[in-house]
Amino acid sequence: GDSADRHAREVEALKDAHSKFRDAHNKHAKDLDILKELHAHHSSMAERMAYLEKVVGDSAEKHYQELQALKTSHHMHAEALQRQGRDSSAALEHHASVAERIGYLEKLIGESADRHCQELQAIKNAHSAHAREMLGLKDAHHTLASETKTAHAHRMDVAARLELLERTLKNCFSNLP
Repeated sequence: GDSADRHAREVEALKDAHSKFRDAHNKHAKDLDILKELHAHHSSMAERMAYLEKVVGDSAEKHYQELQALKTSHHMHAEALQRQGRDSSAALEHHASVAERIGYLEKLIGESADRHCQELQAIKNAHSAHAREMLGLKDAHHTLASETKTAHAHRMDVAARLELLERTLKNCFSNLP
C-alpha cells in the first residue's frame, strides 16, 4: 500500500512537472513567433524608409532640373538680346531709309514682344503652379506638425509613427500636379 501511494504521488508530481514544462515551452514558442514577426516588420520598415528617401530625392531632382531649365532659358534670352542689338547696329550702318528702319524695328520689337509675352506667361504659369505646390506643402507641413504633436501626446510606437508619416507624405505628394 505505502509503495503504491508513494509511486502515485511521484507519478502525479511528474505529471505536474510535465504540465509546467509544456506551459513554459508553449510560452517560449509564442515568444519566438513574436520575435519572428518583429523581425519581419523590421525589414518592412527598411523598405518603407527606402521608399520615402526615393520620393524626397525625386522631388529635389525635379526642382533642380526646373531651375537648370530656367537658367538655360535666361541665357538664351540674353544672347538673343545681344544679337538683336548687333542686328540693329548693322541695319543702321547700311543707311537704310527712315521708313525701312522703322519697319525693321517694328518687326524686331513685335517678334520680341510676342516671344517675351509668351515666355512671361509661361513663367507666370510655372510660378502659379509652384505657388500651388508650396501651398499644398504648407498644408501638408501643418498637418504633419499637428499629427506629430498628436503622436507625441499619445506616445505612439515607431511603427505607428512611420505609418502616420507615410500616410501624410502620400497625401502631400498626391496633391501635387
